[in-house]
Amino acid sequence: MVTNKRWILFTFLTAFSIYWTVNLILWFPWSVNTVLGMTLMLTVAPFIWAYGVYQCLNKFQGVKQYQGAIFTSLIYILVAAIADYIFFGKIRNAMKELYHPTTLYGYLFLILLPFILTFLFSKKIKNKQNIQRQDFIKYGVLGFFSIVTIFIIIKFNMTI
Repeated sequence: MVTNKRWILFTFLTAFSIYWTVNLILWFPWSVNTVLGMTLMLTVAPFIWAYGVYQCLNKFQGVKQYQGAIFTSLIYILVAAIADYIFFGKIRNAMKELYHPTTLYGYLFLILLPFILTFLFSKKIKNKQNIQRQDFIKYGVLGFFSIVTIFIIIKFNMTI
C-alpha cells in the first residue's frame, strides 16, 4: 500500500500540471486546424506526458516498481478524467466534443504509459530520487500558469 502522502500529492500535482500544459500547448494549433492539433497531440504530447510520468515513477519510494506504475496510472487517469470534465464541460461548455475515440485512446495511453516506462527504464527508475520542495513549486507554478492562461484564452475568445 502506498503510504507516502508526499509522493501521492506530487503525482497529483504533476498530472494536473502536465494536463493543463499539454492543453495550453495544443489550444492554438487545434483551434486553427483540427488535423494540426491532432497531429501535435499524437506526436508532441506523448513525450510531455511521458516526462511527467517518469518523474513520478522515479520518485516512488516503494520497493516494487510495478506498484508505482499502478498507482501512477490510477492517479493520472483520475486527474485526466476530472480535468477533461472541467475543461470540456465547465470551461468550454462542450461535453459533446469530449467522448470521441481519441479521448478514449488518450485514456488508454495514460493507463499504459507508466507500465511502458517502468519496463523500458527499470534500471534508471531503480535510482530513486527524493521529492524536493522545488519539485512542488516547479509543477505548481507550471500548472497554475497553464490553467489560468487557458481559462483566459477561452473566456476572452482569443485567437491567432
